[in-house]
Amino acid sequence: MLTLSAFLRYQKRCVQRKLLFEKPNIFLRNQTTILQGFNVSLKLTTSDGSIIDQYNFHVDSTDGQGIYAYTSLRPGTISTTISIAWSTNIPAPNPETTTPVFTGSTPTQGPTTTAPKLPADCDDVEDKKSGIQVIYPDGINPISVYCDQTTVGAYTVIQSRGTSTNISFDLPYANYSDWFGESGVGKNFWMGLDFMNAMSNNGKSYNLQIDLCCGTQLRAKQIYHGFKVDTKANQYKLTATADLPGIGLDYSSQTKDIGAPFATQLTYSLPKTKPECDQFEYYDDDNGVGPSVGYGGWWFGSCGNNLNGFLYPSTSGDCSVKNFDSTLLLGINMRTSSGASTGGYDVDLVSYDRVRMALFTFDSINVDKSDSSFCN
Repeated sequence: MLTLSAFLRYQKRCVQRKLLFEKPNIFLRNQTTILQGFNVSLKLTTSDGSIIDQYNFHVDSTDGQGIYAYTSLRPGTISTTISIAWSTNIPAPNPETTTPVFTGSTPTQGPTTTAPKLPADCDDVEDKKSGIQVIYPDGINPISVYCDQTTVGAYTVIQSRGTSTNISFDLPYANYSDWFGESGVGKNFWMGLDFMNAMSNNGKSYNLQIDLCCGTQLRAKQIYHGFKVDTKANQYKLTATADLPGIGLDYSSQTKDIGAPFATQLTYSLPKTKPECDQFEYYDDDNGVGPSVGYGGWWFGSCGNNLNGFLYPSTSGDCSVKNFDSTLLLGINMRTSSGASTGGYDVDLVSYDRVRMALFTFDSINVDKSDSSFCN
């Protein structure tokens, strides 16, 4: 059992909370149950239920007790800091399970076991039902993802947007290296670039499926082959080959998202100059409003796409951006056609309200491109 005390600081007000985790994040090693860390999920709300801040983080520790502090940076407003202290009665490893036993002059090996292979993706999990599963993309650290188990194979969801929960994706570049959000259908989740790099370079060949929904309607399903994310040192550059060229990540405006480095508004410098990138410099020419305000992080190559943009709820199945003049935000966009859009811009002023990026290893010929179940 893991007992956790939390002390939260927010706008000079203090809240003391006592939390009890009856199912701590524990793992089996050589038949010994040991603490390898635990996840903390926090939601800070007002008395009427409005969300002030919401985030998850992982404490990586094998100590039986300790303290840890985590700060959620929220650009444009006050950050929140949580300090936690934990203790556990999980026993220490038994050294007898790994120590050789000697009888006389002839050594004999004591009890040995082989640790089970940790699941790297949703193909590897034992429970083949759709739902939240714990995987280890880097072979060491756990993360909870949504696994969509179908008759043709498993999808590992690495990014999703939806209206059932709403958190800010307008985060600093460093935050995108790690995971944040909440896994699940219609939830807002980001696996983290470091996990994406580890998973896409683990020796398997992954395909990427992007589902774009407006309300309950499937507007597009895009397939990419050989999906990979490069290392942090190489700016997490994106590698993939489009099933249908000229759209989505393969849409070209001088350059494409495929092959582009990951960036935010503050870190963007290439491949275009910032004034040439519509994500940061779009103008509503008819009403003389602009420029657009950059939001979130993405592989801004063509500057026509951003699945981590601001979430606009759809209106009666209409996902066109209607409030740009008041928000200066372009929304969650992905090009579904080639060539420049209205006014010669690269963005098409459509903001989807439910999307996902999911990796799979089965033959893409088996993908049912008319399946809209994710949107329902």
